[in-house]
Amino acid sequence: MQNYSELFSSSSKKWLVVNTIPHSETYACEHLIRQDFHVYCPMITKRIRHARRVFDASRPLFPSYIFVEYRPQRGTWRPILGTYGVKSLVRTGDRPSLLCGSFIDGLKSRECDGVVRKPTAPLQIGQDVAVRGGPLDGLVGKIIELRDNERVLVLLNLLDRETKTHLHSDMLSPL
Repeated sequence: MQNYSELFSSSSKKWLVVNTIPHSETYACEHLIRQDFHVYCPMITKRIRHARRVFDASRPLFPSYIFVEYRPQRGTWRPILGTYGVKSLVRTGDRPSLLCGSFIDGLKSRECDGVVRKPTAPLQIGQDVAVRGGPLDGLVGKIIELRDNERVLVLLNLLDRETKTHLHSDMLSPL
């Protein structure tokens, strides 16, 4: 977030960051849209496991947060605080913090079918990788599984035995 006075000198759009009641992002968006606000709630696809079922569902990229376009010609931003589903605004002192429009534009550019897509990962299952950094530095292994939280299950040859190890994707480089 930038300095409050610097943001008004620029001509690009500015966005308010709105904190919502947990699990009420869509509810808050609906009520803000009815009040003629421009709202953006970036969504991702998340794999849900429940009662022996696995399915993909859309979930907010930033749980409990949405973005509302700031339009100075509209007047005050205070009606947002009285909207159903809204908890508060992210503020600096008594003024709302403004987010640069390029951040929102970047998220929107990665959207496909209303869902923000993750950048393509250079790592794939079955790929040979080398460990960089940490106590396993220099070891070579094969990727067995990719996890949601950027963790990777790697089969390493350690002390003449094959060992499964969970590593962060930043520690691996493809061979």
